[in-house]
Amino acid sequence: MTVEPIRSTLATVTTDDTSLVLPSDKTRRTGQQRVLEQVKSIKRSKSKMVKKDSIPSPTSPASVTEYSEPKFQFSPTTMNGTLFKVNGSNMTASRSRMTVRSLSVPNAVRTTTMRYNRAIGQSMKLQENKQLVQSQTSIKPSRSQSLTVSKVTATNSQSEALGAFGSMSNITLPEAVEYLSHSDISYQLCGASFIQHHSFNEDHIKQEVWRLGGIPALIQLLKIDNSQLQQTAAAALRNLVFKDDNNKIEVDHCEGIETILTLLRNTNNTETHKQLTGLLWNLSSTDKLKTELIEKALPLLTETIVVPYNVWTDSNANKHIDPEVFYNTTGCLRNLSSASEEERISMRSCPQLIDSLISYVQTQMDRGEPDDKSVENCVCILHNLSYQLETEAPEHFKSLEGDKPKENNNNSKKSIFSTKRSKTQEYIHRHFCYQDIIFPAMEREPPEGVNWLYHRKSLQLYLSLLSQSQKEATLEACCGALQNLTASKSPLSTLMSQNIIEKLQGLCFISPLLKSANPGLQKTAMSLVGNMSRVSFLRGTMAKEIIPTLGSVLSNVTPDMGKSDSSVATMCRVMQMLMLAEPNTSKKLINYKLVDSLTALSSNMSFETGRKAAGFLLWSMWGQKDIQSVLKKQKMNKDTFINPVTAVAYEEATGMKASRKII
Repeated sequence: MTVEPIRSTLATVTTDDTSLVLPSDKTRRTGQQRVLEQVKSIKRSKSKMVKKDSIPSPTSPASVTEYSEPKFQFSPTTMNGTLFKVNGSNMTASRSRMTVRSLSVPNAVRTTTMRYNRAIGQSMKLQENKQLVQSQTSIKPSRSQSLTVSKVTATNSQSEALGAFGSMSNITLPEAVEYLSHSDISYQLCGASFIQHHSFNEDHIKQEVWRLGGIPALIQLLKIDNSQLQQTAAAALRNLVFKDDNNKIEVDHCEGIETILTLLRNTNNTETHKQLTGLLWNLSSTDKLKTELIEKALPLLTETIVVPYNVWTDSNANKHIDPEVFYNTTGCLRNLSSASEEERISMRSCPQLIDSLISYVQTQMDRGEPDDKSVENCVCILHNLSYQLETEAPEHFKSLEGDKPKENNNNSKKSIFSTKRSKTQEYIHRHFCYQDIIFPAMEREPPEGVNWLYHRKSLQLYLSLLSQSQKEATLEACCGALQNLTASKSPLSTLMSQNIIEKLQGLCFISPLLKSANPGLQKTAMSLVGNMSRVSFLRGTMAKEIIPTLGSVLSNVTPDMGKSDSSVATMCRVMQMLMLAEPNTSKKLINYKLVDSLTALSSNMSFETGRKAAGFLLWSMWGQKDIQSVLKKQKMNKDTFINPVTAVAYEEATGMKASRKII
């Protein structure tokens, strides 16, 4: 069963799922070096969060929980004058080269009987050449989970582990599994290497290894004090559980999670850390293991990897954490953060987790690396942890004072075409009804833990990323976090919207995203704008920045945009609200192209909600006298705006009977 995705809600607009994805490699530095750089950069510029002169980029999330599972493979090289052969074709690779390729399922491996005398005769040579497995992975998954992965070259010692026994075609899978329980490490390494390689290429191998009892045997190899064997066994398990929930559950049944965490805690070997954290990342994508991983793995990963990588203390001053280990770890936490309410609460309460994620993102921003691949993971975690924050962490909002005023019942029945309130009324409404909201925690110094999720500095950080990052997934996550914080109708959402628009001038970074060619990004940005448009005193400011963009997008809606139905509907609804708030801005933008596009949209059955919202918008245009006068000057016909199609849309939107007698 797929976990219910993290959602960001929008009152009058239906919003579908929101989620996450991934990016690229950067330079490697020790935790201490990174912290020293961070301290210098903080002193250098404390409030340089949003660059006014920077070019805005796209932003927003949309899909489900797990977004990637790293898979691991080595590419066999020439050994002892012999090439490994798979299905009759030679496979060679340089140790220093990494290539990206799509997952595929080749034909079955040819198997012949193993010559044991040859294996025994060369086992001594194998034992003399044991080295660490040096590997690099580069994962680039797509939203639909048609992932691409990197092939990773084998070291000489790992190659010899197989070369000592001849070519790959000289060993069968049952023999490889049997070797895992052999008393000779050479045999164990050979079996684990064989499984690692073939489980990368052939999905059916995964089920066969499970049937033959290979998973518990590989877990036992993690307990043997031999780093090369541990790395190869972990890499084999990493491939076996890739997109295979049965094997993930089998690892858990064999107490594999405990074994993995014990080894991760006790070893100082960087290559082993890479394989183990990659394995945990894969395991974290199944819903059935998320609760256990949050209970057992989260504290260890946070204390031994996430915090030391970002926060320098006397206890971890000499501890080096490899960037790939941090990347794998945040990938794992990213999956875990999309679990249920109880799991989100546990993650929020994990000491120094949120602080470290924020610290990492801010450090990379100060270094000019907003597109660092781990930044994306960190922001996605923060996005998920901000979901239903006010409901799930009510103790943090007790100091929030000031309530949104109740609407006057006498006014609630007025026509939607009523003129906007006078400037005096607006001033009173704004300054005495909304501006008295007091929330000291939003400005608390220094922010700590959950406080970071709604602190003004975090809003600045998200907007800064929107202005600088080119990674759509990062942008989507930033928009998603802001969307979550503005989703309710509470004073908190009002305060967040006011800060984003008025105090941080965030609209100039959000508005361009409404034109994004990425449907998920466009949708989340539009939902964020929809959330903020509910705050009446902000509509005038929003109209000047947002209406031109909405007009441009709605003028170019095409029939093949049916998949963006909810985004189009939100655009129409928001434009209708902003038009009433700022008719002068709207009058300058209304033209034949926009009206023709809305008219076609209102009758297009491909847009289930978008066509109704377009019909309502057309009806509203004619009902607004200031705008109607502009339409008449352009010699537009009343029947274009007031007709049976738009009347039905009006009635559905308002619950009121439509009158065709509008002047």
